[in-house]
Amino acid sequence: MPAPDFHRNHFQLFDLPVGYGVDLTNLGERFRHLQRELHPDRYAGASAHEQRLAVQYSALVNEAYATLRKPLTRALYLLELAGLSAERVAAEPLDGGFLITQMELREKLEGLEDLVDPESALDHLVAEIRDDIAVLQAQFSQAYAAGNLSGAAGACVRMQYLEKLLAEAEQIESRMMDKQD
Repeated sequence: MPAPDFHRNHFQLFDLPVGYGVDLTNLGERFRHLQRELHPDRYAGASAHEQRLAVQYSALVNEAYATLRKPLTRALYLLELAGLSAERVAAEPLDGGFLITQMELREKLEGLEDLVDPESALDHLVAEIRDDIAVLQAQFSQAYAAGNLSGAAGACVRMQYLEKLLAEAEQIESRMMDKQD
């Protein structure tokens, strides 16, 4: 096994340029290649030290892949590489209009099951949330590329709010589907 370098960042690990735009196909191919190379069965006859290194490096590859394949975690990681801690990002102020919109979306989400056609309303709400996330992803990308870390962090915080809301909408959708069965 080639000596693993645990000091490389996630982008370097996959031989990708550091940036928000990631070729997910290339990332997936590189991930599968590294996983084959590091599979524990390949090191069954190796020393205990080499086996342990393979397991640790494989865990690092899994963590890096999980981080880079999703836009929000990739954005947070880029900010971390730029020197902004998770606490600093979370402390980014949110404007009142965004918070009011979040409250309105949450109220819509909570009242869905009482509607005549909750499935259509949920589909519309999920589409709205996904559209808003796409706008924030573009805002993050532009701010990050321009070196505006505060603007990028603000977009990230707003993405976190919307991703949480989207997860809740998906849970409601799952419950509604379970009721139909």
